[in-house]
Amino acid sequence: MLLSVAIGGVIGNERGRHGRAAGMRTHIIVCLGAALTSMMSIAVDQITGCSGDVFRISAQVVCGVGFLGAGMIILKNNSVITGLTTAAGIWTTSIIGIAIGYGFYIGAIAAAVFCLGATVLFVKA
Repeated sequence: MLLSVAIGGVIGNERGRHGRAAGMRTHIIVCLGAALTSMMSIAVDQITGCSGDVFRISAQVVCGVGFLGAGMIILKNNSVITGLTTAAGIWTTSIIGIAIGYGFYIGAIAAAVFCLGATVLFVKA
């Protein structure tokens, strides 16, 4: 959980510094919640002994966060769309959280580095 807070905070801090509505707190909460769904799936499987689909709850996070991201996309002056990068960042942060929850730490850290690199290095012209 601590790793999900750290990674969500780093990604969210970059968005927050650019004045985006979804900043550090939003990214932390999304990453932490996504991580918890994965951890909960594993725990329920181990506690109950049921051999159900441990990916089912996390799969719904992917869909649910899409709705959150859709709320961040705004059309200004009938010609300029804003919020796409923030929406994509929130979605990716949720997937990183899921990876952390399932113990795929190397993949989560690599994805966080690439996500942050993409938002910092590739500045909109």
